[in-house]
Amino acid sequence: MKRFFFLLLVGIMAFLNSKGEAARLDPESHAMLSNPKYAKYIDVQCYLVTREQLGELFSQKDGDVTQLPNDKLPLDNVYLLIRCKNKGDHMAFGVLNCFIPNRGSPLPIEIDSMRANMNYYNDSAVYIRYGVSRKNKNIPQIRYEWDCLYVM
Repeated sequence: MKRFFFLLLVGIMAFLNSKGEAARLDPESHAMLSNPKYAKYIDVQCYLVTREQLGELFSQKDGDVTQLPNDKLPLDNVYLLIRCKNKGDHMAFGVLNCFIPNRGSPLPIEIDSMRANMNYYNDSAVYIRYGVSRKNKNIPQIRYEWDCLYVM
């Protein structure tokens, strides 16, 4: 019963806090809410895109994105686009580490609250300036992993 009231309290606090604050959870909340196995229910797509592609995506209701090859992306003024869709039965939030080719360390991206059974993507864009290699005409391969994933 204590666990139920604790989860209810944490849920109300997270609902009132629009950011989710995944990286700032205290150890007790982290232990109660952390669920890395829930990642199988979250569809994550990562792209390196131009400003024009972002404008097109955000001007449409259900826009699609096509990843341009390295030689079609600008050398600077590049954005990392992260699209997340929660297909599971619980609200989720957390921190996603994105690994971009030609960058030494991952970019930690805080993913705000995702409602259960979403039929749309939560889109986040981060200006990364550099990160494109002109050495080849391949499609950039962006890896990601959840640093922490919380479920309520």
